[in-house]
Amino acid sequence: MDELQIKTEIKRIMSEHRLGTLSTMKGDQPFARYMIFRNDEENFILYTISSKLTEKVQDIEKNNKVHILLGGGFGKPFIDIVAVATIHDEKELKDRLWHENFLKYLTGPEDPNYIVIRCEPKYIRLISHPDLDGPYTISFT
Repeated sequence: MDELQIKTEIKRIMSEHRLGTLSTMKGDQPFARYMIFRNDEENFILYTISSKLTEKVQDIEKNNKVHILLGGGFGKPFIDIVAVATIHDEKELKDRLWHENFLKYLTGPEDPNYIVIRCEPKYIRLISHPDLDGPYTISFT
């Protein structure tokens, strides 16, 4: 696989696999939780929503380096992402990402605690792909 094919495969995994893990640092310990991600296919940026009252937001405010896993399954390729997370509350972004399923966690798109976590990758590794001999890393730094 050449780099263009690898990037295409990464984009495919990002668009087909919404559920992944977001790991933050809680003090000196990593802490992972399942999140639903949306992606910006043009530049590999991932978005997820949260309440600004959650521990993950507090973790990101203290240390904005995060780790994300997407894809996989037994014998299937997945991506391993090291990213920088930022907290956003712009109305346009929140409106674009809102889904009725979030009513389990927030009162609606106007909820004052509703925020978006933007994860800009620094590195993405494509792992367990049958056409590669080991992981392949793309750097965005």
